[in-house]
Amino acid sequence: MIKKCIGCGLTLQDSNKETLGYTPNLNNTYCMRCFRLKNYGEKKLDETINEENIITKVNKGVGVAFFLIDYLNINNYTLNIFKRIKIKKVLVISKIDVLRHDMKFVKISKWLKNEYNISDDILYLSTNKNYGVNSILNYMEKNNFKTGYILGITNAGKSTLINKILKDYNINKEIIISNKPNTTLDFIKLNIDNYVIYDTPGFTYPSMEKSIINKEIKPITYNITKETTINIKDYSINFKNPTSVTLYLNDNNITKTFKSITGDKLILKDNQDIVIPGVGYINIKNSGEVIINKIDNIEIRNSITGEAYE
Repeated sequence: MIKKCIGCGLTLQDSNKETLGYTPNLNNTYCMRCFRLKNYGEKKLDETINEENIITKVNKGVGVAFFLIDYLNINNYTLNIFKRIKIKKVLVISKIDVLRHDMKFVKISKWLKNEYNISDDILYLSTNKNYGVNSILNYMEKNNFKTGYILGITNAGKSTLINKILKDYNINKEIIISNKPNTTLDFIKLNIDNYVIYDTPGFTYPSMEKSIINKEIKPITYNITKETTINIKDYSINFKNPTSVTLYLNDNNITKTFKSITGDKLILKDNQDIVIPGVGYINIKNSGEVIINKIDNIEIRNSITGEAYE
């Protein structure tokens, strides 16, 4: 009988210590790699997954795919991954407890439809507050799906969600939770009540900030009256014209200077966002010229804070 590691999803084997899936005892739940990751936080840095294979495997399946994205990772890159799923799919906005308290789900859904052309069902999730945890199996029951795939961006909370579901059904298994990318290397099949749930490897992207978002986003507003440069991590954004800017970041370690910088010039319209994937976004109230030191992966979009959504 083939037995798979509950941590990474690979087939357990006891013949080669240098090969993934190795365990000294085939009765173990985890391979040695996942045992050490779970208990000591150890993980090799050169482990990679083929993300295209994940999409292909899901698209060949029968069931419904739930794709988790935390709020600060909503951008064209991540949503284009979601759109490549061809079976019935549901977008799950996770970690909603970090959102500003005045944000309404109906407002976010309307904005996603208008700005990113998302016409699929959208669910909202907070495992910290146990909000929406039951919505996955409830959705499957309501729509007569017996198989579900849990996909998503690394650190969006896939493993935490699955562990909550397992606990609710008194199933004595635990998916490894780690902020390291590629913890899960293959599909992990879980039988829950009358349903089959597959945990899948997480998706990453080149500029993705790996820190875990785990606290409420506190907006910071600056009234720009003269040329100003705001530095966020390794991004520098220079504002040439008077405006008001509000920063929505998972890390408020920022600096502000009045020096000019070199970079790419953008002309922004009223009430647009400069999106720094994984880090957050900056809402610009008034149109004007902006210089950014590196434009790679930066996205400009119409803001969710627009009057049409208030």
